[in-house]
Amino acid sequence: MLSKLKLLLAALAVAVVPGVALALHPEIDLTVRWKAPDGTILKEITMDLAGLEALPQQSFRTTTPWTDGVQSFSGPSIGEIATLGPHPVKEATFVALNDYVGTLPPEDWTDLGAILATRHNGEPMDIRRMGPYWVVFPIDEQPSILDVQRYHARMVWQVKAVDFVVE
Repeated sequence: MLSKLKLLLAALAVAVVPGVALALHPEIDLTVRWKAPDGTILKEITMDLAGLEALPQQSFRTTTPWTDGVQSFSGPSIGEIATLGPHPVKEATFVALNDYVGTLPPEDWTDLGAILATRHNGEPMDIRRMGPYWVVFPIDEQPSILDVQRYHARMVWQVKAVDFVVE
């Protein structure tokens, strides 16, 4: 009887462990849209983690108001994602899983280095830790400019969608 119980527990452990790993890093696709100034959708794509990581990657180490100490972030420049669309972009609006919204002008990624982080300290981000995607600035590179509420509010985490408004 004891050996049957051990066998049952071992089978249950094997069945549960993959589910636990999936729960920690669920695959959530990113909806990316390019819109005309009047709101008309010109193009829409869905990207998964592999698609985002196939784009040229940026990485930096920085502190943030929500993490302890210097952290490593990597992911595509927001500008790399924007170039997948049909026209030059005049702003990007990021929408979080809880519907929080942050809007960034192109200067935030061209001049200030904002990325859509897909990895934090080398690991894919889970939802409980700001993932699956997080708009992050290299704050420590220009703390007098970036370590202020204005840019903190633009660091949207748990991003599910981005809308690029084109010119």
